[in-house]
Amino acid sequence: MGTGVLILAGITLVLGTDVFMAIYYRGLADRVESGETVRGRTADPDQMRMIARLLLISAPLIWLVTALFCFGVIPSTIDPIKF
Repeated sequence: MGTGVLILAGITLVLGTDVFMAIYYRGLADRVESGETVRGRTADPDQMRMIARLLLISAPLIWLVTALFCFGVIPSTIDPIKF
């Protein structure tokens, strides 16, 4: 296994985690707006939605750039993935 495969696998795992976190924050914002207290304190649903939006936009973009490096489209010092 080359380094490109390992890096892309790691970034894919991080992308999945970020998407699940964004879904969690979105659900948390909906629960707070409905009047439920979360963990004994109040939270701002707009800020939670902003965090979710940033995660859903930035994580795939970072994955795309990393994939370009891993497949050798953007030259780098890592071993590119070859078919």
